[in-house]
Amino acid sequence: MPRPVTPARRRLLEDTAIRLFCERGYCAVGLRDIAEEAGVSIGNIYNHFERKEPLFDTIVERLYQDFLAETEPLARFVATARLPDDTAALGRAVKQMVERHREYLTLVYVDIAEFGGRHVRAHYQELASRFRAALAPALHDRTLIANWVDPGVAFALLYLQFSSHFVIERLMGARRHLGLDDDQAIETITRLFLLGVTPRPDPAPATPRKRAAR
Repeated sequence: MPRPVTPARRRLLEDTAIRLFCERGYCAVGLRDIAEEAGVSIGNIYNHFERKEPLFDTIVERLYQDFLAETEPLARFVATARLPDDTAALGRAVKQMVERHREYLTLVYVDIAEFGGRHVRAHYQELASRFRAALAPALHDRTLIANWVDPGVAFALLYLQFSSHFVIERLMGARRHLGLDDDQAIETITRLFLLGVTPRPDPAPATPRKRAAR
């Protein structure tokens, strides 16, 4: 006989929903499927969630808060960053985030495919301004960044580039899609970001030294 939904059982219910939504998508999973997998009666589910979408929204927000936690690699990087010196360290932090938060990122794509991004849109809105505020102490030497560059925009673009790379590598399984291993890819993206692809003029030749008087 199914047991009542205690807080522990509710957590099991949410965890089961996460697994099924990641495996099958949203529309292919019903509340009854989740109840049966979790060993909870359908009536007890309705005590907490009248419909499936509020359950989906709850688990997406829970996973998003886990993603933002101060103990996670990205938050630790932002708290101690010394930009732009440790740009490659951001790449390594994002790699860890993709590996650690596979379920959240999978549900982002489920939400995009089945809801047009309705439940995750707010997670990305004003991304640059949020990064700008969080990174203010990290911009230790503003002279190292071109004066036309908005640091929040630059960091958001770099974060999204690293994220896209490792989502393709880890979630899609297209390993070495650039023909590079992880360290090489991080180094290449870092150099492209910091140096660009446009050829630069050769440095001006050094001023010839005067010959010593004889």
